[in-house]
Amino acid sequence: MILEAFSEVLHRERQRTGQQALDILQRWLLSILSEAVPADNIERVIHAEIALADLTGQPVFLSKSGSGEILLKSLYTYCDSYEHWQFRRWLHNLNATAFERR
Repeated sequence: MILEAFSEVLHRERQRTGQQALDILQRWLLSILSEAVPADNIERVIHAEIALADLTGQPVFLSKSGSGEILLKSLYTYCDSYEHWQFRRWLHNLNATAFERR
């Protein structure tokens, strides 16, 4: 449920801005955790499982429980998988001549 919601945001934002998946994840989590009252079940779960800490001006996401740790790990893994998929897609569309020395 949460990965599906994030995947929609990731795909839309990547198309619009071209930013890296981890940057989009950070902005998405910050926007959810900065709201005082969660709007839906996805935001409620994120508020219950993930804490926001500020270390030296950089936001850091911490798990509040074991399931929060699994959630964060899954989100980070999804970001890595998405970046690898984008790279494979780009590489597949290249011709062999793109690798010739000039």
